[in-house]
Amino acid sequence: MIRKLAKKKHTLLAAAVIGTISVGHADAADTDSIQTRDVVVTASRTEQEVKETPAAVEVITREDIEKMGAENLAQALQLAAGINVLENGMVGNQSSIRGMNTNQTLILIDGRRVRTENTSETQNYYELQRVNMDNVERVEIVRGAVSSLYGSEALGGVINIITKKPGTQGGSVSGDWTSRQKDLGFRYDLGKNGKWAWALNGKYSDIRKRMSGASSNQHGDKYFIGLDGRMDLAKNKKLDFFVDHMYEDLYMIDSATAGTDYDHRRTSTGLKYSGKDKQGSYEMQFYYTHFDKDQRTRNRTTHALNSFDDMTFDSYVVDGKRTLNLGEQHILTVGGEYRQEDYESTRINGGSMRTITREGIANNISKVSQHYGAVYLQDEFMATDKWLLIPSVRWDHNNDFGDEVTGKLGSTYKLSKHMRFKANVGSAYRAPTASELYFNWQHTPTSVMVVNIQGNPDLKPEKSLNFDLGLEAERKHTSGKITYFHNKVDNLINLNTTITRAYIPGTGMRITANGRYENVDKATVQGLELEAKQKLGRMFTLRGTYTYLDARDDNTNQFLTGRARHKTSLQLIYADTAHGWDATLWNDWLTGYHYTESSAAKDTGESIMNLVVNKKFNKTVSAYFGINNLTNRKNDVLYYDGRIWRGGVKVSF
Repeated sequence: MIRKLAKKKHTLLAAAVIGTISVGHADAADTDSIQTRDVVVTASRTEQEVKETPAAVEVITREDIEKMGAENLAQALQLAAGINVLENGMVGNQSSIRGMNTNQTLILIDGRRVRTENTSETQNYYELQRVNMDNVERVEIVRGAVSSLYGSEALGGVINIITKKPGTQGGSVSGDWTSRQKDLGFRYDLGKNGKWAWALNGKYSDIRKRMSGASSNQHGDKYFIGLDGRMDLAKNKKLDFFVDHMYEDLYMIDSATAGTDYDHRRTSTGLKYSGKDKQGSYEMQFYYTHFDKDQRTRNRTTHALNSFDDMTFDSYVVDGKRTLNLGEQHILTVGGEYRQEDYESTRINGGSMRTITREGIANNISKVSQHYGAVYLQDEFMATDKWLLIPSVRWDHNNDFGDEVTGKLGSTYKLSKHMRFKANVGSAYRAPTASELYFNWQHTPTSVMVVNIQGNPDLKPEKSLNFDLGLEAERKHTSGKITYFHNKVDNLINLNTTITRAYIPGTGMRITANGRYENVDKATVQGLELEAKQKLGRMFTLRGTYTYLDARDDNTNQFLTGRARHKTSLQLIYADTAHGWDATLWNDWLTGYHYTESSAAKDTGESIMNLVVNKKFNKTVSAYFGINNLTNRKNDVLYYDGRIWRGGVKVSF
């Protein structure tokens, strides 16, 4: 039996492969060979069956995306277990997994790190709205820390967005409309010409203004364009190329007297060489990202400039990995990464400094660089025909915080043909970002308010020790999972803020907010995840998920804010493939959501019902209609502000 299992695994690797996400995170896999939710590559950097991998994983397929009518990633993740995608105020969404902070989730595109904003208040918040869903093949979610393979940021888990690959000529055009925004997207595959295949994709979004008191959301236009190429160098050898550009032209009303223009441009490009041989698979890649953010705060009446901020991020990554089949019981993966990140901003004070002037207002701009190096090793060890062990270890070096070693041991034990016990234990960390280290920002959003935020060059990395235990089973039309997770986190980085009010003669009341990043928190985040699915006849399926969370500050034993103690989702899924209809009706319950207001701790909750109906008219035309928050619930704390109508059409050719 051991020999059969080993040969099965060897075949998986040899057949598709490079399904790996290399340290820097290569193209998550050769997606031409992976079309179902039964195979995942993010959890171990090699292709594994979902049932086999020790990690808690979930795969959102292309079919799931279309059934949900998801015009953005936040909508595609709505039904996923153990992840919070609530709106973050009026700008963006959270992407927190298992009660961890949003900046403790690592977001990848084809295994590559996404160069995003880098403060604890902005990191990852906008990324769920920056993906062209027409170009997405599937999304893989790994719940639980995986720093032993991915390094910093992966304390809570990983979201890996895997895109379509060029090859077969054809394409699609889609239009989406909601009561909040409208989108136009396309993807066109030019097909194969000689050794090369090319595909072009693009998206335009028009976001409507929504008011909340004297302020608004970020509204305006977003543009995205991307080009992907693949060259067959030889049998089982490929060269992949990509380049994409994003532009955001947004505006936000900050108060009755001031508003801010947001001009954001991000360009990424890279090459990856990959192949397979008798021993296994290999890959090497380089990719570069330039991200430019210009923000201008102006008086809404006179349009005079109050303040401005310029920020530029440049990221250079080289990474590679090699997978070797060692006999019948071991599959060894070894990889490495070098990453350089340059950050120039008016919001930091470190490294080289110069003065720039915009419309008569002067500001100092500084530039700092962070260098990362890493190597990792993983062994997939089939101890018996029922027992799989996966140990992994990674060494990281950063020029600011030094060395860090993380490790993990995952195990799957087959209790029977239809039941498995899974366990994971490991360590993880998150390195301080350049902003957290060197922030020096004074902002005057209004004439009566001043914001001062300071970094801390003595910050230590956040660290965690975590484990989870799970049981999975399925029998005919019924399946279920139950998992207990426990995460002990030290040196949490927190922005300590004090607010003072003073009366200034001739000016009036002046509000000053002073903040500084510090390692002040220790926390224990633990909980229980349950998932059950029951097929009801030929067309209906009932699915339920539940997460119980106990997240506490170890110093005060108080429940952490911005989290719900209970999250429940009940989903009724209808599928009539013969006539092209499918629909999903689901209700989400959030209770015990902890927050502070006027220095007082409070709890809130909400029950939100949603519906989406999808119709495939033929092989080329489909349409959907949906209602989010069907019962028109409103909650200022959770940012539910009423019913959202949405619909869309997709034409393939």
